[in-house]
Formats: sequence, C-alpha cells, structure tokens
Amino acid sequence: MNLPDTPLERARRTRERAEELGRAADRATDPEHRQRLREKARRLLGEEREDGERI
Repeated sequence: MNLPDTPLERARRTRERAEELGRAADRATDPEHRQRLREKARRLLGEEREDGERI
C-alpha cells in the first residue's frame, strides 16, 4: 500500500501509531512492558511536535 508522504499524512500516521501503542500498553500485564510501550508512544508524539507537523 502506497501512502502519500506529505507532512499531514506522516503526522496522522504517527498519531495513529502512538494511539496503537497506548492501547497495547493498556492491555499489557507486565508493568515494565507497559512502561516501555508508553514511553515509545510519548517519544513518537514528541518527535512529531519537534518536526512541527502537529495540527
């Protein structure tokens, strides 16, 4: 599947991925795994803000 690689599309996909990670963290039973997933989601959202692509 070829997705357009515009800043808007990249930002949308990044937010979706962060939301998926957050849902996975909610389902995780191991506290360390839950924490790693949440940190990864935060990093993704932080990178999005730094790039100025957040809408």
